[in-house]
Amino acid sequence: MSADIEAYQDQLVAWRRHLHQHPEASFEEHETVRYIRAELEPRLPGATFENLTPTSLVVTLDTGRPGPTLGLRADIDGLAMTEDRPDLDFASTTPGRMHGCGHDGHTATIMSALVWAHDHLDELTGTVLGIFQHAEETPPGGAKEMVETGRFADVDYFFGFHYWSTLPTGTVDIKPGPASANSDLFEVHLRGEGAHASTPEDAVDVVTAASSLIQQFLLIPSRRVAGLDPCVVSTTWMDAGRQSALNVYPPEAHIGGVVRTHDDGVRDTVEAAMRDMVRGLETANPGLRCELDYLRGYDMVWNDPARTAVVHELCEDLFPGSVITDPPMLGGEDFAAFSRTAPATYVFVGAGNAAKGFDAGHHNPRFGLDEDAFPIALRLVVEVLRNGPRLAAG
Repeated sequence: MSADIEAYQDQLVAWRRHLHQHPEASFEEHETVRYIRAELEPRLPGATFENLTPTSLVVTLDTGRPGPTLGLRADIDGLAMTEDRPDLDFASTTPGRMHGCGHDGHTATIMSALVWAHDHLDELTGTVLGIFQHAEETPPGGAKEMVETGRFADVDYFFGFHYWSTLPTGTVDIKPGPASANSDLFEVHLRGEGAHASTPEDAVDVVTAASSLIQQFLLIPSRRVAGLDPCVVSTTWMDAGRQSALNVYPPEAHIGGVVRTHDDGVRDTVEAAMRDMVRGLETANPGLRCELDYLRGYDMVWNDPARTAVVHELCEDLFPGSVITDPPMLGGEDFAAFSRTAPATYVFVGAGNAAKGFDAGHHNPRFGLDEDAFPIALRLVVEVLRNGPRLAAG
Protein backbone atom coordinates (compact mmCIF):
# COMPACT_ATOMS: atom_id res chain seq x y z
CA MET A 1 0.00 0.00 0.00
CA SER A 2 1.44 3.39 -0.96
CA ALA A 3 2.05 5.80 1.90
CA ASP A 4 -0.44 8.44 0.74
CA ILE A 5 -3.19 5.81 0.61
CA GLU A 6 -2.30 4.04 3.85
CA ALA A 7 -3.18 7.16 5.82
CA TYR A 8 -6.82 6.79 4.74
CA GLN A 9 -7.27 3.04 5.21
CA ASP A 10 -8.36 2.91 8.87
CA GLN A 11 -11.05 5.54 8.39
CA LEU A 12 -12.24 3.86 5.20
CA VAL A 13 -12.71 0.57 7.05
CA ALA A 14 -14.45 2.30 9.97
CA TRP A 15 -16.88 4.06 7.64
CA ARG A 16 -17.60 0.87 5.74
CA ARG A 17 -18.27 -1.11 8.92
CA HIS A 18 -20.66 1.52 10.26
CA LEU A 19 -22.55 1.55 6.97
CA HIS A 20 -22.61 -2.24 6.94
CA GLN A 21 -24.21 -2.29 10.37
CA HIS A 22 -26.91 0.19 9.35
CA PRO A 23 -28.15 -0.74 5.85
CA GLU A 24 -31.14 0.92 4.24
CA ALA A 25 -32.93 -0.35 1.14
CA SER A 26 -33.65 1.66 -2.01
CA PHE A 27 -35.38 5.01 -1.40
CA GLU A 28 -35.01 4.51 2.38
CA GLU A 29 -31.44 5.85 2.63
CA HIS A 30 -32.22 8.88 4.83
CA GLU A 31 -29.89 7.95 7.69
CA THR A 32 -27.18 6.82 5.27
CA VAL A 33 -27.14 10.23 3.58
CA ARG A 34 -27.17 12.02 6.93
CA TYR A 35 -24.22 9.92 8.10
CA ILE A 36 -22.18 10.59 4.95
CA ARG A 37 -22.78 14.31 5.24
CA ALA A 38 -22.05 14.43 8.97
CA GLU A 39 -18.75 12.61 8.45
CA LEU A 40 -17.59 14.60 5.43
CA GLU A 41 -18.62 18.18 6.24
CA PRO A 42 -15.99 18.74 8.96
CA ARG A 43 -13.34 17.04 6.82
CA LEU A 44 -14.10 19.02 3.65
CA PRO A 45 -14.21 22.73 4.54
CA GLY A 46 -15.25 24.74 1.51
CA ALA A 47 -17.09 21.87 -0.16
CA THR A 48 -20.77 22.15 -1.03
CA PHE A 49 -23.37 19.50 -0.24
CA GLU A 50 -26.61 19.03 -2.21
CA ASN A 51 -29.47 16.58 -1.76
CA LEU A 52 -30.62 16.16 -5.36
CA THR A 53 -33.33 13.81 -4.08
CA PRO A 54 -34.42 13.09 -0.50
CA THR A 55 -32.00 10.15 -0.23
CA SER A 56 -29.05 11.14 -2.41
CA LEU A 57 -26.12 13.49 -1.96
CA VAL A 58 -23.69 15.33 -4.23
CA VAL A 59 -20.49 16.74 -2.75
CA THR A 60 -18.63 19.36 -4.81
CA LEU A 61 -14.93 20.12 -4.41
CA ASP A 62 -13.70 23.07 -6.46
CA THR A 63 -9.92 23.31 -6.82
CA GLY A 64 -10.14 26.97 -7.84
CA ARG A 65 -8.20 26.23 -11.04
CA PRO A 66 -9.55 25.69 -14.54
CA GLY A 67 -10.00 22.08 -15.51
CA PRO A 68 -12.48 19.30 -16.10
CA THR A 69 -15.41 18.26 -13.95
CA LEU A 70 -15.09 14.65 -12.81
CA GLY A 71 -17.94 12.66 -11.28
CA LEU A 72 -17.11 9.87 -8.82
CA ARG A 73 -20.16 7.72 -8.20
CA ALA A 74 -20.97 5.45 -5.26
CA ASP A 75 -24.26 3.59 -4.85
CA ILE A 76 -25.40 3.68 -1.23
CA ASP A 77 -28.44 1.40 -0.87
CA GLY A 78 -28.62 -2.00 0.75
CA LEU A 79 -30.95 -4.92 0.11
CA ALA A 80 -34.24 -6.08 1.61
CA MET A 81 -32.82 -9.37 2.87
CA THR A 82 -31.48 -10.83 6.12
CA GLU A 83 -27.75 -11.21 6.64
CA ASP A 84 -26.31 -14.56 7.71
CA ARG A 85 -22.86 -13.57 8.98
CA PRO A 86 -22.79 -14.23 12.73
CA ASP A 87 -18.98 -14.29 12.47
CA LEU A 88 -18.84 -10.54 11.75
CA ASP A 89 -18.83 -8.17 14.71
CA PHE A 90 -20.14 -5.47 12.37
CA ALA A 91 -23.04 -7.47 10.88
CA SER A 92 -26.31 -5.72 10.08
CA THR A 93 -28.28 -4.54 13.09
CA THR A 94 -31.36 -3.77 10.99
CA PRO A 95 -33.84 -6.67 10.67
CA GLY A 96 -34.54 -7.63 7.07
CA ARG A 97 -31.85 -5.36 5.63
CA MET A 98 -28.23 -6.00 4.66
CA HIS A 99 -25.46 -4.68 2.48
CA GLY A 100 -25.34 -7.75 0.27
CA CYS A 101 -23.78 -6.19 -2.83
CA GLY A 102 -20.85 -4.13 -1.55
CA HIS A 103 -22.40 -0.68 -1.72
CA ASP A 104 -21.14 0.04 1.80
CA GLY A 105 -17.62 -0.46 0.46
CA HIS A 106 -18.24 1.73 -2.57
CA THR A 107 -19.58 4.53 -0.38
CA ALA A 108 -16.71 4.43 2.11
CA THR A 109 -14.14 4.35 -0.70
CA ILE A 110 -15.53 7.41 -2.47
CA MET A 111 -15.80 9.20 0.89
CA SER A 112 -12.11 8.49 1.42
CA ALA A 113 -11.27 9.60 -2.12
CA LEU A 114 -12.95 12.95 -1.48
CA VAL A 115 -10.96 13.45 1.71
CA TRP A 116 -7.78 12.59 -0.21
CA ALA A 117 -8.76 15.07 -2.93
CA HIS A 118 -9.35 17.83 -0.38
CA ASP A 119 -5.98 17.10 1.22
CA HIS A 120 -4.28 17.26 -2.20
CA LEU A 121 -6.20 20.06 -3.91
CA ASP A 122 -2.92 21.63 -5.01
CA GLU A 123 -2.29 18.55 -7.19
CA LEU A 124 -5.66 18.75 -8.96
CA THR A 125 -7.49 21.04 -11.36
CA GLY A 126 -11.14 21.62 -12.12
CA THR A 127 -13.97 20.24 -10.03
CA VAL A 128 -14.60 16.90 -8.33
CA LEU A 129 -18.13 15.66 -7.67
CA GLY A 130 -18.77 12.91 -5.15
CA ILE A 131 -22.08 11.37 -6.24
CA PHE A 132 -23.71 9.29 -3.50
CA GLN A 133 -26.54 7.68 -5.40
CA HIS A 134 -29.64 6.08 -3.93
CA ALA A 135 -31.69 3.13 -5.21
CA GLU A 136 -29.31 1.27 -7.51
CA GLU A 137 -31.11 -1.95 -6.65
CA THR A 138 -34.62 -0.88 -7.71
CA PRO A 139 -35.49 -0.07 -11.36
CA PRO A 140 -35.77 2.42 -12.92
CA GLY A 141 -32.97 3.34 -10.50
CA GLY A 142 -31.70 6.33 -8.61
CA ALA A 143 -29.08 7.23 -11.22
CA LYS A 144 -31.78 8.06 -13.78
CA GLU A 145 -33.60 10.20 -11.23
CA MET A 146 -30.43 12.14 -10.40
CA VAL A 147 -29.40 12.60 -14.03
CA GLU A 148 -32.85 13.92 -14.94
CA THR A 149 -32.35 16.87 -12.56
CA GLY A 150 -29.82 18.26 -15.07
CA ARG A 151 -27.17 18.63 -12.37
CA PHE A 152 -24.55 16.70 -14.33
CA ALA A 153 -24.84 18.46 -17.69
CA ASP A 154 -21.34 19.92 -17.34
CA VAL A 155 -19.57 16.72 -16.20
CA ASP A 156 -16.71 15.76 -18.52
CA TYR A 157 -16.13 12.23 -17.24
CA PHE A 158 -17.73 9.78 -14.81
CA PHE A 159 -15.92 7.02 -12.95
CA GLY A 160 -17.48 4.16 -11.02
CA PHE A 161 -16.45 0.77 -9.75
CA HIS A 162 -17.85 -2.35 -8.10
CA TYR A 163 -16.22 -4.58 -5.53
CA TRP A 164 -16.66 -8.09 -6.92
CA SER A 165 -16.69 -11.04 -4.56
CA THR A 166 -16.20 -13.66 -7.28
CA LEU A 167 -12.90 -12.08 -8.34
CA PRO A 168 -9.92 -12.62 -6.03
CA THR A 169 -8.57 -9.64 -4.15
CA GLY A 170 -5.80 -8.04 -6.15
CA THR A 171 -7.55 -8.52 -9.49
CA VAL A 172 -8.97 -5.61 -11.48
CA ASP A 173 -11.37 -6.32 -14.36
CA ILE A 174 -11.69 -3.53 -16.91
CA LYS A 175 -13.31 -3.73 -20.32
CA PRO A 176 -14.05 -1.27 -23.14
CA GLY A 177 -17.56 -1.02 -24.53
CA PRO A 178 -20.37 -2.86 -22.73
CA ALA A 179 -19.67 -3.56 -19.06
CA SER A 180 -23.17 -4.72 -18.12
CA ALA A 181 -26.43 -5.62 -19.83
CA ASN A 182 -29.61 -3.89 -20.83
CA SER A 183 -31.78 -5.20 -18.02
CA ASP A 184 -35.50 -5.46 -18.75
CA LEU A 185 -38.51 -7.02 -17.00
CA PHE A 186 -41.67 -8.52 -18.43
CA GLU A 187 -45.02 -9.84 -17.29
CA VAL A 188 -47.74 -11.50 -19.36
CA HIS A 189 -51.30 -11.64 -18.07
CA LEU A 190 -53.49 -14.31 -19.70
CA ARG A 191 -57.27 -14.42 -19.28
CA GLY A 192 -59.60 -17.10 -20.56
CA GLU A 193 -62.56 -19.14 -19.31
CA GLY A 194 -62.55 -21.39 -16.29
CA ALA A 195 -64.17 -24.83 -16.32
CA HIS A 196 -64.31 -28.13 -14.50
CA ALA A 197 -61.20 -30.22 -15.05
CA SER A 198 -63.30 -33.05 -16.47
CA THR A 199 -64.55 -30.83 -19.32
CA PRO A 200 -61.47 -29.13 -20.81
CA GLU A 201 -63.44 -28.45 -23.99
CA ASP A 202 -65.43 -25.86 -22.02
CA ALA A 203 -62.31 -23.97 -20.92
CA VAL A 204 -60.09 -21.40 -22.55
CA ASP A 205 -57.04 -23.02 -21.03
CA VAL A 206 -54.69 -20.35 -19.69
CA VAL A 207 -52.34 -22.83 -18.00
CA THR A 208 -51.46 -24.60 -21.24
CA ALA A 209 -51.29 -21.27 -23.08
CA ALA A 210 -48.90 -19.83 -20.50
CA SER A 211 -46.75 -22.97 -20.66
CA SER A 212 -46.63 -22.70 -24.45
CA LEU A 213 -45.59 -19.06 -24.22
CA ILE A 214 -42.77 -19.89 -21.82
CA GLN A 215 -41.45 -22.44 -24.33
CA GLN A 216 -41.71 -19.95 -27.19
CA PHE A 217 -39.82 -17.29 -25.23
CA LEU A 218 -36.99 -19.79 -24.69
CA LEU A 219 -36.47 -19.94 -28.46
CA ILE A 220 -35.95 -16.19 -28.90
CA PRO A 221 -32.18 -16.15 -28.16
CA SER A 222 -31.47 -19.04 -30.53
CA ARG A 223 -34.00 -18.37 -33.31
CA ARG A 224 -34.54 -14.62 -33.43
CA VAL A 225 -31.11 -13.37 -32.31
CA ALA A 226 -27.72 -14.01 -33.95
CA GLY A 227 -25.69 -16.63 -32.15
CA LEU A 228 -22.81 -14.28 -31.35
CA ASP A 229 -25.06 -11.68 -29.69
CA PRO A 230 -25.47 -12.27 -25.94
CA CYS A 231 -29.14 -12.61 -25.03
CA VAL A 232 -30.98 -14.14 -22.09
CA VAL A 233 -34.76 -14.51 -21.79
CA SER A 234 -35.68 -16.09 -18.47
CA THR A 235 -39.24 -16.72 -17.29
CA THR A 236 -38.86 -16.89 -13.53
CA TRP A 237 -42.42 -16.72 -12.21
CA MET A 238 -45.81 -18.26 -12.95
CA ASP A 239 -49.10 -18.00 -11.07
CA ALA A 240 -52.20 -19.93 -12.12
CA GLY A 241 -54.96 -21.58 -10.14
CA ARG A 242 -54.80 -22.86 -6.58
CA GLN A 243 -53.73 -26.18 -5.08
CA SER A 244 -56.97 -26.24 -3.09
CA ALA A 245 -58.93 -26.52 -6.36
CA LEU A 246 -57.11 -29.15 -8.41
CA ASN A 247 -60.27 -29.98 -10.36
CA VAL A 248 -60.68 -26.44 -11.73
CA TYR A 249 -59.29 -24.82 -14.86
CA PRO A 250 -58.45 -21.30 -13.65
CA PRO A 251 -59.70 -18.29 -15.62
CA GLU A 252 -56.36 -16.48 -15.59
CA ALA A 253 -52.62 -17.03 -15.39
CA HIS A 254 -49.61 -14.77 -15.07
CA ILE A 255 -45.94 -15.21 -15.97
CA GLY A 256 -42.95 -12.93 -15.66
CA GLY A 257 -39.20 -12.74 -15.91
CA VAL A 258 -36.17 -10.88 -17.23
CA VAL A 259 -34.45 -10.07 -20.52
CA ARG A 260 -30.73 -9.29 -20.72
CA THR A 261 -28.92 -8.04 -23.85
CA HIS A 262 -25.71 -6.21 -24.77
CA ASP A 263 -27.01 -4.50 -27.91
CA ASP A 264 -29.86 -2.01 -28.29
CA GLY A 265 -30.91 -3.57 -31.59
CA VAL A 266 -31.11 -7.02 -30.00
CA ARG A 267 -33.14 -5.49 -27.19
CA ASP A 268 -35.65 -4.20 -29.75
CA THR A 269 -35.72 -7.57 -31.51
CA VAL A 270 -36.52 -9.44 -28.30
CA GLU A 271 -39.37 -7.16 -27.32
CA ALA A 272 -40.84 -7.32 -30.84
CA ALA A 273 -40.57 -11.13 -30.86
CA MET A 274 -42.35 -11.39 -27.52
CA ARG A 275 -45.18 -9.19 -28.77
CA ASP A 276 -45.47 -11.29 -31.95
CA MET A 277 -45.69 -14.48 -29.89
CA VAL A 278 -48.33 -13.06 -27.57
CA ARG A 279 -50.47 -11.95 -30.52
CA GLY A 280 -49.99 -15.32 -32.22
CA LEU A 281 -51.08 -17.14 -29.08
CA GLU A 282 -54.28 -15.11 -28.96
CA THR A 283 -55.00 -15.90 -32.61
CA ALA A 284 -54.45 -19.62 -32.06
CA ASN A 285 -56.71 -19.72 -28.99
CA PRO A 286 -60.11 -18.07 -29.57
CA GLY A 287 -61.35 -16.40 -26.41
CA LEU A 288 -57.85 -15.99 -24.95
CA ARG A 289 -56.81 -12.47 -24.04
CA CYS A 290 -53.13 -11.68 -23.36
CA GLU A 291 -51.47 -8.51 -22.15
CA LEU A 292 -47.68 -8.10 -22.28
CA ASP A 293 -46.13 -5.52 -19.94
CA TYR A 294 -42.52 -4.95 -21.01
CA LEU A 295 -40.51 -2.66 -18.73
CA ARG A 296 -37.23 -1.33 -20.06
CA GLY A 297 -35.03 -1.20 -16.99
CA TYR A 298 -31.38 -0.27 -16.78
CA ASP A 299 -29.51 0.36 -20.00
CA MET A 300 -26.15 -1.30 -20.47
CA VAL A 301 -23.15 0.48 -18.97
CA TRP A 302 -20.99 1.76 -21.81
CA ASN A 303 -17.29 2.18 -21.09
CA ASP A 304 -15.95 4.83 -23.44
CA PRO A 305 -13.16 2.97 -25.31
CA ALA A 306 -10.64 5.84 -25.40
CA ARG A 307 -11.00 6.81 -21.74
CA THR A 308 -11.18 3.20 -20.64
CA ALA A 309 -7.89 2.52 -22.44
CA VAL A 310 -6.34 5.24 -20.28
CA VAL A 311 -7.76 3.68 -17.11
CA HIS A 312 -6.50 0.28 -18.27
CA GLU A 313 -3.02 1.78 -18.65
CA LEU A 314 -3.23 3.29 -15.16
CA CYS A 315 -4.29 -0.09 -13.75
CA GLU A 316 -1.40 -1.87 -15.45
CA ASP A 317 1.03 0.64 -13.95
CA LEU A 318 -0.51 0.33 -10.48
CA PHE A 319 -1.17 -3.42 -10.45
CA PRO A 320 1.10 -5.09 -13.02
CA GLY A 321 0.00 -8.59 -13.92
CA SER A 322 -3.32 -8.27 -12.09
CA VAL A 323 -5.49 -6.64 -14.75
CA ILE A 324 -7.95 -8.82 -16.68
CA THR A 325 -10.71 -8.29 -19.24
CA ASP A 326 -13.60 -10.66 -18.64
CA PRO A 327 -16.65 -10.70 -20.93
CA PRO A 328 -19.33 -8.14 -20.05
CA MET A 329 -21.65 -9.32 -17.32
CA LEU A 330 -25.32 -9.98 -18.02
CA GLY A 331 -26.31 -8.30 -14.78
CA GLY A 332 -27.88 -4.86 -14.68
CA GLU A 333 -26.23 -1.70 -13.31
CA ASP A 334 -27.81 1.74 -13.32
CA PHE A 335 -24.47 3.54 -13.61
CA ALA A 336 -25.59 3.31 -17.24
CA ALA A 337 -27.54 6.54 -16.77
CA PHE A 338 -24.27 8.35 -16.07
CA SER A 339 -22.42 6.60 -18.91
CA ARG A 340 -25.09 7.86 -21.33
CA THR A 341 -24.67 11.42 -20.06
CA ALA A 342 -20.90 11.79 -20.51
CA PRO A 343 -17.91 9.52 -21.26
CA ALA A 344 -17.45 7.05 -18.44
CA THR A 345 -15.56 4.03 -17.16
CA TYR A 346 -16.84 1.35 -14.79
CA VAL A 347 -14.38 -1.12 -13.27
CA PHE A 348 -14.71 -4.33 -11.24
CA VAL A 349 -12.30 -4.64 -8.30
CA GLY A 350 -11.75 -8.13 -6.92
CA ALA A 351 -12.77 -8.49 -3.26
CA GLY A 352 -13.11 -12.25 -2.89
CA ASN A 353 -11.04 -14.32 -0.47
CA ALA A 354 -12.19 -17.87 0.26
CA ALA A 355 -9.63 -18.32 3.02
CA LYS A 356 -11.27 -15.47 4.94
CA GLY A 357 -14.81 -16.64 4.17
CA PHE A 358 -15.51 -13.94 1.61
CA ASP A 359 -16.45 -15.90 -1.49
CA ALA A 360 -20.26 -15.91 -1.49
CA GLY A 361 -21.90 -14.33 -4.52
CA HIS A 362 -23.64 -11.00 -4.55
CA HIS A 363 -27.14 -10.88 -3.04
CA ASN A 364 -26.30 -13.97 -0.98
CA PRO A 365 -27.06 -13.79 2.78
CA ARG A 366 -23.41 -14.73 3.44
CA PHE A 367 -21.97 -12.13 1.07
CA GLY A 368 -18.93 -10.27 2.32
CA LEU A 369 -15.95 -8.20 1.16
CA ASP A 370 -12.25 -8.70 1.77
CA GLU A 371 -11.17 -5.36 3.22
CA ASP A 372 -7.71 -5.83 1.71
CA ALA A 373 -9.36 -4.81 -1.57
CA PHE A 374 -10.17 -1.33 -0.30
CA PRO A 375 -6.74 0.28 -0.77
CA ILE A 376 -6.62 -1.16 -4.30
CA ALA A 377 -9.82 0.62 -5.27
CA LEU A 378 -8.79 3.80 -3.47
CA ARG A 379 -5.44 3.89 -5.27
CA LEU A 380 -7.25 3.56 -8.58
CA VAL A 381 -9.73 6.34 -7.79
CA VAL A 382 -6.85 8.60 -6.73
CA GLU A 383 -5.06 7.96 -10.03
CA VAL A 384 -8.25 8.78 -11.90
CA LEU A 385 -8.35 12.11 -10.07
CA ARG A 386 -4.71 12.80 -10.84
CA ASN A 387 -5.33 12.07 -14.52
CA GLY A 388 -8.56 14.04 -14.78
CA PRO A 389 -7.50 16.31 -17.67
CA ARG A 390 -6.28 13.35 -19.69
CA LEU A 391 -9.47 11.38 -19.09
CA ALA A 392 -11.70 14.34 -19.87
CA ALA A 393 -9.88 14.93 -23.15
CA GLY A 394 -10.09 11.28 -24.19
